[in-house]
Amino acid sequence: MKRIAFAVLAVAAVMAMVSCSKNVTSSQRELSARPRVEQRALSGAINQAMQPVDFSIVMGKKVFVETHSLAKTDKDFITAYVQNKVAENGGIPINEESGCDLKILNMVKVSGTDEITRTILTDQVRGQFEATLSFMDIKNGKVLKVYNVNGQNDETR
Repeated sequence: MKRIAFAVLAVAAVMAMVSCSKNVTSSQRELSARPRVEQRALSGAINQAMQPVDFSIVMGKKVFVETHSLAKTDKDFITAYVQNKVAENGGIPINEESGCDLKILNMVKVSGTDEITRTILTDQVRGQFEATLSFMDIKNGKVLKVYNVNGQNDETR
């Protein structure tokens, strides 16, 4: 009899703890890296978006890249991506606007991923990137070229 009473009491205690606990899903994307499939989807979208941009204008010039975006998650990567494009095309990326010849203002409008298909075995993830890149001559204060870029890439998990 004591065993039954103890078992009932133990089950009641466990049920009380479970029913009183909170099940909270927190979106802490700003603190951690994206999963690998999301990284592939987004970097593919950025690659696609940047294809029409003519970076030859930066050859032999010191270039400062300034990126503005709605979220901090990808800002450093996007800035580094554009700096790498500058270096690939013979420019010299610098970290301060003073002393630069050109400035690339990168206004990111969309940078993110979404699951678009979910099945038992695979998920389809879409990366999307949209931005405006403005190439500016700092010495004479002129905007040399503006590109509105947009890319989308799907990856399977």
